[in-house]
Amino acid sequence: MYLSDEAAKQRILQEKYGGKESDEYRADCARIDAHEPWEYVLGYADFLGCHIDLSYTPMVPREETAFWVARVIEEWKGRGPLTALDLYAGSGNIGIALAKHLPEAHVTCNELDAALLPQIAHSLELNGIVPARTTLLAGDSLEKITGTFDVICANPPYVDPAGEADMDPEMRYEPRIAFFGSSDGYGHHRELIREGRKYLTSRGVLYVECDMTQVASLKELLVGTDWHSEFWNDPYGHEGVMVLRAA
Repeated sequence: MYLSDEAAKQRILQEKYGGKESDEYRADCARIDAHEPWEYVLGYADFLGCHIDLSYTPMVPREETAFWVARVIEEWKGRGPLTALDLYAGSGNIGIALAKHLPEAHVTCNELDAALLPQIAHSLELNGIVPARTTLLAGDSLEKITGTFDVICANPPYVDPAGEADMDPEMRYEPRIAFFGSSDGYGHHRELIREGRKYLTSRGVLYVECDMTQVASLKELLVGTDWHSEFWNDPYGHEGVMVLRAA
């Protein structure tokens, strides 16, 4: 969530310091003035009512992602036990939200950086999700994935490296690998279009965040495939989520 520097400082002051200014608070203000994400300074982010620990400085969860994950949750409420996969999990925010709001789900979180798995486990505990309902994996994209899932949610790296110079200064504090994953920005989307079906149950759906500038190319890639595809809008009315249904 974007906050102005002053709004971020006020939130830090109230939530972290109980409204009392101190040398530590002023040091945190300096971090915000240097464009460090205020969520890192606070130490966590809220994602669909879930407390997401950011102690290990993964990618900060975005409102745009929460917007479509909320729609996924509504689509699957009341449909009984299900299996879900949070691919490219990062902080685990998507998987944690699925587990919290879909209490009959077993959720697998797969993240490239094994060092982030303890942080995901900690956030699961903070949100009251018992370990038996989750599986944590460390692997690159689909390499460690076995079995099939009713729900696969993916927020892969999709920024074109050519646009790195135009990134917001706050984003430079976040792990580069969370944004840049291929030479053109949608290599992971091509892989999921090509390979994703084998990981879905007969009722399964694959939800993949993308940039609105990539949608035309992704639609071309889907021509001739047997996917039932659609694109959901982001909060600003732009197509930003590729939805692929197995049947």
